Amino acid sequence: MQEKMSLLRDLQEIDQEISSIETAQKSYQDELAVFAAEVAEVQAMLDQLSAEIDQLRQDEAQIEQELLKKQDNVERVESRLPGIQTQKEYVAVLKEIDIAKKENREMESLLQEKRNEINILVEDQQEKEAALAAINQNAQARGRELNQLLTASGSQLEQQTRNRDSVAADVPKSLLRKYQGLFKRRNGLALAIARNGACLGCNMQLPPQLFNQLLQGNDLQTCPHCNRILYVEAEV
Repeated sequence: MQEKMSLLRDLQEIDQEISSIETAQKSYQDELAVFAAEVAEVQAMLDQLSAEIDQLRQDEAQIEQELLKKQDNVERVESRLPGIQTQKEYVAVLKEIDIAKKENREMESLLQEKRNEINILVEDQQEKEAALAAINQNAQARGRELNQLLTASGSQLEQQTRNRDSVAADVPKSLLRKYQGLFKRRNGLALAIARNGACLGCNMQLPPQLFNQLLQGNDLQTCPHCNRILYVEAEV
């Protein structure tokens, strides 16, 4: 029985180490995922800004073309003034010129608004590009560290898995199944120390007879409260 308990204790120690390695690996992977998510988020904003800027520049070009046409129209109407013969026609042409110039001013104002919008978005785009560059730089530096940690922990995990397989092979299958079920249900603590008549896994007092049987070491004993497999440590 002592040999079986020794195997189970070794197995639990290895399993706890494997669990610790797997938890660390998940934290490394989660951190890498955070960097990837940040990059994707900023890149998405940049793509949206680029699309908006492209649309505004198309609008700007269209307004510029319309403005050129209206400026040509003003010049065309003004060129008619020297040939006017009547006061009535002269007044009508002046009114037409005023309307055309007013439309020009409105078009120039609209053009300036578009250019202001573009300038604001370009500044925002530059800020986002700087933020993305900083995130990428940080992600690359930290990413190298994390990948190295993942590689090292992967090697440790392979070694511990081999160790586990070796130890588990010597444990009777029924006992191994019992241990594995407890390890899973009891958060990585299938075995618990019994000391001073109590189970240190759940801190509950054990029946005196059970504790005495445990001290004799003849049979496998489990805690009646938490069902963990009990063992006692040899006194130093």
